[in-house]
Amino acid sequence: MSELPNSDAPSVPQALGRLRIALNESFSRASRAEGLTPQQAELLCWSFQPHSISELAELMRCERSNVSHLVNRAAARHLLTRSADSEDARVSRVRLTDQGQRVATQFIHRLESLTAPMRSEWSTEQSEAASVLLTEIAESLESQPHES
Repeated sequence: MSELPNSDAPSVPQALGRLRIALNESFSRASRAEGLTPQQAELLCWSFQPHSISELAELMRCERSNVSHLVNRAAARHLLTRSADSEDARVSRVRLTDQGQRVATQFIHRLESLTAPMRSEWSTEQSEAASVLLTEIAESLESQPHES
């Protein structure tokens, strides 16, 4: 096992670990403020576009049955609807209701407000560079094979 560099600067994995913890906490605070669990907030965010339960399960990296339960609870709160797919009636498409759209949008605004002070000090170039780098990190991690 190689030694970590002797530096005050964190390694990329250490920085990513710290970022994960901060993101989880921010996501939890923003979802609670909207009366949601973090999983429900994630479901609503993925539902801005209609998806099947299977597609949502893949996007959310969850078991299909867990996503189905999340959808049922959100539908009971009138945040989502299920309707038959136009091409295959055996498949349900999950869509946001107007109320669900408002709640999901408010949740996103809450998340954005958490970084607004920092982002307001960034130049356009810094903002674009951060967006590109974070997207590259996400795509790299998402492309890794899933363990069963």
